[in-house]
Amino acid sequence: MYTILYDYKHNDLDLEIEYTYDPGEPDQWYDSNGDPGTPGYGPTVEIHHIWCELPDEKGNPCYVDIIEVFDEDLEEVILESHE
Repeated sequence: MYTILYDYKHNDLDLEIEYTYDPGEPDQWYDSNGDPGTPGYGPTVEIHHIWCELPDEKGNPCYVDIIEVFDEDLEEVILESHE
């Protein structure tokens, strides 16, 4: 897995979402030696940061991680971009 950046527009804010993507694993009914296989799993996204450019107290732009206060579910939006 590796870190990916995804640009997302929320209201009037431009966000940059930093995440890792796991493409998942298909079902494997049997191993190569005939033993029972393993169930697969679907793709997943783990969001690490949601960066937003906001002004500081002097009006200078700075990037702020807003992941703790952002309440929209973005995993599905990001997964759709990988299809």
